[in-house]
Amino acid sequence: MKNKLFTTLIVFGLSFITWNCSGDPASPIPNTNPAYNPPDLSSSETIPVIISSSSVVAAPMSSEAAPVIVSSSSVTAPVIASSSSVAAPVSSATTVASSSQAASQPQPASSSSKAADSGKIGSITYKGSLSQTVAKGGSISPVTFSGLKSHPSRQSWNLWSINDSDCKYDESAKTFTISGTISKDISAGEVSETWIMDGTAVTLTVEVTDGGSTNKKSSSSQKQENKSSSSQAKSSSSKAQSSSSVATATSSSSNANTNPGTSVELKYVQGGRSGKGWATRYWDCCKPHCSGQTNTSYHSKQCTNKGTKESTDWGAGSVCSGGPMMACTSQIPIIVNDSLAYAFAAVPAADGGSCGKCFALTFDGRGKYERKTNHIKLEGKVLVVMATNIGGDVQQGQFDVMIPGGGVGLFNGCSSMGWGKQGEQYGGLLSDCEKEVGTAGNLLNKRKDCLAQKCESAFANDAKAKEGCMFLATWMEAAGNPTHNYREVECPAALKAQY
Repeated sequence: MKNKLFTTLIVFGLSFITWNCSGDPASPIPNTNPAYNPPDLSSSETIPVIISSSSVVAAPMSSEAAPVIVSSSSVTAPVIASSSSVAAPVSSATTVASSSQAASQPQPASSSSKAADSGKIGSITYKGSLSQTVAKGGSISPVTFSGLKSHPSRQSWNLWSINDSDCKYDESAKTFTISGTISKDISAGEVSETWIMDGTAVTLTVEVTDGGSTNKKSSSSQKQENKSSSSQAKSSSSKAQSSSSVATATSSSSNANTNPGTSVELKYVQGGRSGKGWATRYWDCCKPHCSGQTNTSYHSKQCTNKGTKESTDWGAGSVCSGGPMMACTSQIPIIVNDSLAYAFAAVPAADGGSCGKCFALTFDGRGKYERKTNHIKLEGKVLVVMATNIGGDVQQGQFDVMIPGGGVGLFNGCSSMGWGKQGEQYGGLLSDCEKEVGTAGNLLNKRKDCLAQKCESAFANDAKAKEGCMFLATWMEAAGNPTHNYREVECPAALKAQY
């Protein structure tokens, strides 16, 4: 009996020891991790945190620190927000995600990654991904669209380093392929580019990343990085308020021809030219003066094949003097948003050395010869023009903007283009509309509708030229010879890419 009792006690004792060592709270495991020291954010200065649209921010629920929750696609690099980013000020009660969290979500080291291989949008089928992640300096994965009836029309230039020459339309195969590289100068974040294909808006969305190192950072270095970025954001903000730069308004329009939400800062050139003047319009198809070999070392584009094939034979003559070279239809105006657009222009012949210079024209709501509702609607809009040409008939303060259907002016090299009627020699299709519509009634809509119809008719066989013509009917409000204040600015990247 004693032996049985003894055996039972031994078994019971061994079981107790085994149970207690397997995780009983009475035997806690020593904590070998160092104590977490949160960043010191006690100052009153706020730190902007830039997050992608897929990020989630957890607001502090009490006076205690609450972490910012970020998704795997977030980047904790507070730079100036793009149109697709959201800037959330972090108060002193909010701590940024720890370095271990940031390091556990490294950015892709490869130049590109894709989410889907094919799909269908209406009657258009495509092969490739419309949502990609690409590191700066990398190439997008090509996307090919099939079953197209006409050449797609590009609506935006957010990814300005993807040139028109990178995107190929095969008329016989009815296909259109988008390809190209992401410039290192494009800001990190989600960037979208839109084309109209057979009346349907198609958008390519690229998550641009800095790429490179994915090394972990200590919480102290992360804290220092956040402070530096905060200073940059402050500096940029105060810079926008200074006299050496001007910030354009952000558009909230949903018009298909705009890039809603895009905000751009234009930098004035210290000591640059400024003054008052007016804007005219033209498209003579001639080779631009700034494409001439002896005129400049910074050549503007020139083309053959009805303005579609670029050439670097700078010494070749213009179609307007019996040569093969002409203006490229890729140099039509670019709409950035409702209040900002880019274009190319001719300047006075006396300013022949202005090749490649840019000027911001801020319209004042008036016209040189009349003031109609069209001019009033244009007030406050900014058109940045880049000089590609000179005109013997262009006066000081005048900028002759390149717009298809704007009139051929002194020379006409458009006879080989296969276009329809181009309207008055000076003023083009809009001048025709001004005569036809008259000066009474709702001129805003009458002139815009008339011009839109003429653009459709004159460029029925050229989608690119039609898009440029429609710029005058839409963004420019069909306002003839509007007056402006102008000032020399640094050229935007989108203009330089098409120059």
